[in-house]
Amino acid sequence: MTSRRQFLSLGLGAAAVAALATPSDPVLAAPAPVTLLNVSYDPTRELYKAINTSFAAAWKAKTGQEVRIN
Repeated sequence: MTSRRQFLSLGLGAAAVAALATPSDPVLAAPAPVTLLNVSYDPTRELYKAINTSFAAAWKAKTGQEVRIN
């Protein structure tokens, strides 16, 4: 009986720590926006415009972090 009680109290303690460590407000959990500088030669500039837009959208969907690429 004692080991069962210890097991339950350990599980409840771990759940309490996890609940306190995880922010409940998604705004608090969102990482800060970041700005990247993409430097490319003239022939690849148009290609990277399309890649940058796709990358920023995919990164936002995956992590929730906004990426601005200059």
